[in-house]
Amino acid sequence: MPHHFFDIGIITLLAALAAIFLSRLQQLPMIGYVIAGVIIGPALLGIISDEKEIAFVAEIGVILLLFILGMELPLESFKKSYKIAVPVTFALIGLSLAMVFAIGFIVEMSVAQKIVYGFIISLSSTAVAVKLLANVGLLTKGTGQIAVSVLIAQDLLFVPMIMLTNALGSEAGIDLAFIPKMLIATALLIGLILYLSRKEKVQLMFENTVEKHDDLIPVAALAWCFVGAGLSEYAGLSPAFGAFLAGLVIGNSYSKEMVMPKIEPMQHVLLMVFFLSIGMLIDFGVIADNLLLISGLLVATMLFKTIACITLLKLFLPQDRWRCSFVTGLTIGQIGEFSFIIAAAALANGIFDDESYKVIIAVIALSLALSPLWMAILHRFVQISYVDKTAHALKSALLLCFSRTRVVNSR
Repeated sequence: MPHHFFDIGIITLLAALAAIFLSRLQQLPMIGYVIAGVIIGPALLGIISDEKEIAFVAEIGVILLLFILGMELPLESFKKSYKIAVPVTFALIGLSLAMVFAIGFIVEMSVAQKIVYGFIISLSSTAVAVKLLANVGLLTKGTGQIAVSVLIAQDLLFVPMIMLTNALGSEAGIDLAFIPKMLIATALLIGLILYLSRKEKVQLMFENTVEKHDDLIPVAALAWCFVGAGLSEYAGLSPAFGAFLAGLVIGNSYSKEMVMPKIEPMQHVLLMVFFLSIGMLIDFGVIADNLLLISGLLVATMLFKTIACITLLKLFLPQDRWRCSFVTGLTIGQIGEFSFIIAAAALANGIFDDESYKVIIAVIALSLALSPLWMAILHRFVQISYVDKTAHALKSALLLCFSRTRVVNSR
């Protein structure tokens, strides 16, 4: 008789211990979840070894994460800085595609693979970025709002990206049937954002009844999430897209203040499930066989994204905002959790083979695992530029940031 509950107990305990250990080292708990996933996955203990089970768990985690992300998106803040965020995001996607197509002259790749790789590296992790900004006290400041707006723009553009990825998997080339679907989905998203950005909030069905029973609130919220995902899937779109729209509606309703405290504990569990599943997908054999390729992709991608973001923001922001451009560049330099979804879609549609998929999964996971290094640089830069104000230009701030001189806290 299989001991499923014993396995669940071991998995949960390892995840908690790994997160506690990483937290004591002043690192992100999610990195601990990835490490725990590696331990319990096929690479080591093999407690969970069925890749289909892992992929299903990851998909459920992504749907619920997107639902919560939709609830948390500050559309009012996005309205204030979308004129900067949107062109920066489009330019970053364009530069990412250009870099991948340039690499394509050296490494043999199909056009579909180049496009998907460009999409993957252009997206950043909202969860990591928000954590970084919160840790340095800039999340609610102007700098943090610019960074969050860029992340929101990326999240919104993820919708046409995943639809195009699915269309590229057609044996006859690009499935042109995706064009009306993408136009409809994009129009629906834009229309919903414009509607929800009004000052007046939305009133949900059965809102008054649910408010009277605290135990119904999380159940009703989950029902809203999965109904949205189901309708989206039935319409031929991504289930994650429907869950995201459902989250947007709740996040801009009168019920938000009531729902969020009930859903927040669930969010931490979902993050654990999602990053555990990512750790389970890491294959040390593939990493060993492609060590130079993975290392090169990882370094090139993180440096490229960081430098590209800093440069683009310098172009779109006033000259006196060099601190904002550097902080935002560091904050969104890693590859995001949505990239896992695009990679999985590419695998399912035959764009990636199994080894290519595992290589890109390793690159994405390692970029998230290296975020503490970026955090250390960010802490030092913020101390120099925002707190002590010992540097008045980006060059002098960087020299101090990377020098051995100890930064004195003037607070």
